[in-house]
Amino acid sequence: MMKLMKSALLGTAAGFVAMSGAQAADLPSRKAAPVEYVKVCDVYGAGFFYIPGTDTCLKIGGRVRFEMQHHPVRNMWRSPSSGGDYGTAGGSGSSSSPANYYSKNGIDSLGWNARGYLYMDARTQSAWGTVQTVITMRVNSASGSMALGHAGTTATNSFSATLEAAYVRFAGFTFGRATSNFTTMPPFIWNTEYYGGYGAGIKQLAYTATFGGGFSATIALEDLQDKGAAVTANALGSPNGCSLVAPNCDPASSKATAVGPSRLPALVGNLRLDQGWGMIQLSGSVVQNTANFAKPDDLAIANQNGPLVKSTGWAVALGGRINLPMLAQGSRFDWTVGYAKGNLDEIIPTSLNGNTPKNNGSLLMGYMRSDRNMTIFECGNSDYIACSENTKAWNIAGMLTHYWTPSLRSHFSASYTQVTPGTVTQNTDWSQGGLSKAKAWHAAGNLIWSPVKGFDIGLELAYARLSQRLTGLLGNDPEDNTRSAAINNFRVSPNNYVVRMRVERTF
Repeated sequence: MMKLMKSALLGTAAGFVAMSGAQAADLPSRKAAPVEYVKVCDVYGAGFFYIPGTDTCLKIGGRVRFEMQHHPVRNMWRSPSSGGDYGTAGGSGSSSSPANYYSKNGIDSLGWNARGYLYMDARTQSAWGTVQTVITMRVNSASGSMALGHAGTTATNSFSATLEAAYVRFAGFTFGRATSNFTTMPPFIWNTEYYGGYGAGIKQLAYTATFGGGFSATIALEDLQDKGAAVTANALGSPNGCSLVAPNCDPASSKATAVGPSRLPALVGNLRLDQGWGMIQLSGSVVQNTANFAKPDDLAIANQNGPLVKSTGWAVALGGRINLPMLAQGSRFDWTVGYAKGNLDEIIPTSLNGNTPKNNGSLLMGYMRSDRNMTIFECGNSDYIACSENTKAWNIAGMLTHYWTPSLRSHFSASYTQVTPGTVTQNTDWSQGGLSKAKAWHAAGNLIWSPVKGFDIGLELAYARLSQRLTGLLGNDPEDNTRSAAINNFRVSPNNYVVRMRVERTF
């Protein structure tokens, strides 16, 4: 009996096993998915890899920068406050109030800066060529004399985020925010140089044609808002709202607002030749400057602007690079010379085009320029008749890069800029928006050690000087009580030097 039951149980178990095997054979097999390994993409150079599952090659990189600088502190004068770009604190520039003055006892002599970059470059081949997409972002934390946007003498920590590049490049076209098509000088000097450039890029629609033999040509439409000077004008006025060149105007008139709308993009082009010995480029730029003039008394509609003033500005520049392998591998000389009339952005940097010392990388503790492409003023003997005149400027700069050893290099740079406002602007009191001819010099040199590729430790010394005459400035020098209250044709020549240390790692 027991033997019979045992045989029955074993037979039932065998049946279940057989049935399970038959059912399992009917189910789909479940195999492990193949692993997709990241593949190197060597088509575009080192650092690129294929995004898994696509034919797009991607390169990811970044940079970390630390800087500290020191500069002497001096008593500081700034232009009188007359609205617009002529100061935000201190005296009004009238006969009863002196020009802005800051004691050196309240001016920072140290500056600190920490900055981080993130860079991505994606490229895909197509039947019409490579489609390239680039994004570069930076975040910045600064304090002391390196804090941006400072209008006084001391500053707390400042934080900023900037989109330096965001563009698509395809079939010769560039769409987005990219480097300037006008300037050629590289940013090897850390302290602000006296030649034009756009460190954060400029929005553009550009096309570059390559002809072979190293020749290329670019035509571009660029955003005036990124340039700045074309949409904000200098305005002349007086305490009663009339320009000094129109003494018969209505005292009740309001001052010109000096801010105009962007109507047309900047037209920029260049012709370029790249060869083994270096590079040379001829650049040109045309802009339309705009500004709103004062609103007539009978124009009482809210938010209604007065007459729109327009003027055309232009600039040309010739720049290039000469390779110097006879000195050392990697050594080179870069240079540029340019002239502008009503298009200062291409010729002078924003550090010179302002009246706040903390926006000036050279920290000149004296009067700052406050130039714009054009100056508007009331002219003739009738109310609200607008006139304008363009500001001229020219510059020349050179930079020598020399490798003492493969891991030790230096950059030596010198530049000169001259700014010449129009005749009416030069003959108007400084407190009413008048500006005189100015000359600016800048020289710098650094020594950089790279113990490994992409890692720099360096020290830089820079010197700058600004020279100009002030017409009819009203006020007394707190350090010289014997000076007349009316300072006519008074020359100021602030100068300063800055020592900066930088540690930077690029990966």
